[in-house]
Amino acid sequence: MFGDSGQFYPFQPLQFMDGLLTPNIGLNQYVTFFSEYTVGAQPSDWTSRYGTGFTATVQNGVSGSLSGYVLRWTKTAAARQALSWDRVPNAADVEVLMRLRAIEAYAVNENFLGAYVRGGGSSGSETGWRGEIGGLTTGTLANTNTVKYVSGTATTLGTTTGIPSPNYAVNDWLWLRFRVNGSSEQSKTWHHGVAEPGAWDQTFSDAAVAGAGWTGIQQVSANPNAECDFFSVALNGETALGP
Repeated sequence: MFGDSGQFYPFQPLQFMDGLLTPNIGLNQYVTFFSEYTVGAQPSDWTSRYGTGFTATVQNGVSGSLSGYVLRWTKTAAARQALSWDRVPNAADVEVLMRLRAIEAYAVNENFLGAYVRGGGSSGSETGWRGEIGGLTTGTLANTNTVKYVSGTATTLGTTTGIPSPNYAVNDWLWLRFRVNGSSEQSKTWHHGVAEPGAWDQTFSDAAVAGAGWTGIQQVSANPNAECDFFSVALNGETALGP
C-alpha cells in the first residue's frame, strides 16, 4: 500500500498514491495531486504572481477527481491571474501536463485554466508563455490556445479550431500538455479516458520569451470557475509524467 503523499519532487523519499502514479520520478520531475495541502486554503508553496479577482483553494471529497482533491479556481473578475509553484526552480525548458475542467457555463473566448512557463514580471508587465484551454460556442465547444506575454503585451500565436471529439461539456475532464523547449512551443488537449494523441495540436517557433522563469497556472477571464486535480512538471527537455 502506498502512502498518501500527493506531491513529489527531487530528493524527497518517494511515496505513491495507489493506482495513481508509477514510481519513476527523476531529478527534473515534480508532480502533485493537491492532496498534501490544507483544505480550504491556497496551496502553501504556490505564490500569487499577477492580478486579483480570484481565489485558488484546495477542496476535498470532489467527485471525479483522481485523488478526491482539487485546486478550485474561483473567478470574480477578468484579470491576468497567476500562481507559481515554488518547489519548481526557475527554468527555460519546461513541459507541463495538467488535468482540468470547467465547473460552470462559459462563453466564447473565456479560458478555463492554463499552464504558464518562463514566468516573470509583475501585473502590467507580465512575461511568459501560456498554453490554455478556452471556450467556444461552435464545433467541439472548446479549443487550445498558445499565448506569449512580453513586458505586459499579450499575443496569441494561434488557436485550434476545436479540441478532439466529442463535444466538451461542463464538468468533463480534459488533459493539457504544454511544452516550451528552446524557441519551440507545443501543446495538445484530449479528453480524459482517451489515449493521448501522438501528434501535437500546435507547434510554433518563437524566441520572444527565452529566459528562465517560474512555472505555474494562469488565466484571464471572469468565467468559468475551474478545477485542476493533477499538475506535473518536467524540466530540461524531459517529458512530464502522467498518473
